Amino acid sequence: MKWEVKELPDGRWGIFLCKRYWKFKDRPVMYSAALNRESAQRRVDRMNNPEGYNNDEKYVSVGMERERKKREKQKKKDSKG
Repeated sequence: MKWEVKELPDGRWGIFLCKRYWKFKDRPVMYSAALNRESAQRRVDRMNNPEGYNNDEKYVSVGMERERKKREKQKKKDSKG
């Protein structure tokens, strides 16, 4: 999914889902609103390209932990045989 920034009628800036990803073609999907364009654009850049952004360097997702356990189990299996 891709996101974009659009100005709202009240002067704030909204973060919207790009039109081609809408479930209903007549209803725009808004994620959030920001007071200025720069902060909204930074959020959109992060959402469109999450690989370069890291919340916490020590963060371990469930998937990462499963993979670590799987590798550990395989390593034990290989060392026994």
